[in-house]
Amino acid sequence: MTEPGATTFAKLLRQHIETGVIKPDDSVLVQFAGEFDQKVCAAVGLTNCNFANIAPESQSVGEFTEAAFMDAHKMPYDDGSFDHVIGHSGLHHCSRPHEALHEMYRLARKTVLFVENQDSIMMRAATKAGVVTWHELAAVIDGDFKDGGVDGTGVPNFVYRWTRREVRKAVASYDPAYHVPLEIHAEWNLGTGRVASAVLQKKLHLSDQNAEKTFLWGQKAFNKVFGRQGNIFAVTIRKDLKVLHAWMASPTEMERP
Repeated sequence: MTEPGATTFAKLLRQHIETGVIKPDDSVLVQFAGEFDQKVCAAVGLTNCNFANIAPESQSVGEFTEAAFMDAHKMPYDDGSFDHVIGHSGLHHCSRPHEALHEMYRLARKTVLFVENQDSIMMRAATKAGVVTWHELAAVIDGDFKDGGVDGTGVPNFVYRWTRREVRKAVASYDPAYHVPLEIHAEWNLGTGRVASAVLQKKLHLSDQNAEKTFLWGQKAFNKVFGRQGNIFAVTIRKDLKVLHAWMASPTEMERP
């Protein structure tokens, strides 16, 4: 299993810290937070984090802070309460994902970062072939059929996947007076402990270590060619760089839709 500090989520946070987009002591709201998210924040050096989760029974785990139970669709904070709002693999657990994303946008002063799955052509084909599913059953099974599903309940959630165009339209709707830059990252990340490594080990008579290396090498090569179609879809919404539309500055230049 990939270590939290080596995930796409952690890598993007580190990039933003290295470039000064996020400062280690900036205020950060971490939505849909669990032990994984708290480990990621600790690994990248974020020191001023607030953790929230839609699961009704979010509890502290070991050394980690308890994540407060909050409705992701209606958060109890004022506009711009945090410098950054981030979330990993949580929007697809929401019954109203666009509304939950709007709350992330509303609460952030500078950036919103979320990591989800992409609704690409190849992912649609994989879903149609039954390689991946439309509904997330495993999380509910792990939760003993009491939580892990939609809005933290025991009902398996539909896996809502995103497209570039969809995010651009959503953000333009949230803040129509401004052009808000988006930074979009897509890649294939199938993990190291899944079926593919086992198949390579069996078919090519490789050791565990060599099978994993071969799988990772193949995944890296696949990303070089087909990375844009990848299953992992990460977006940074740069509110800090938003610019007022020219026709807002000069109302006489407004055009009819």
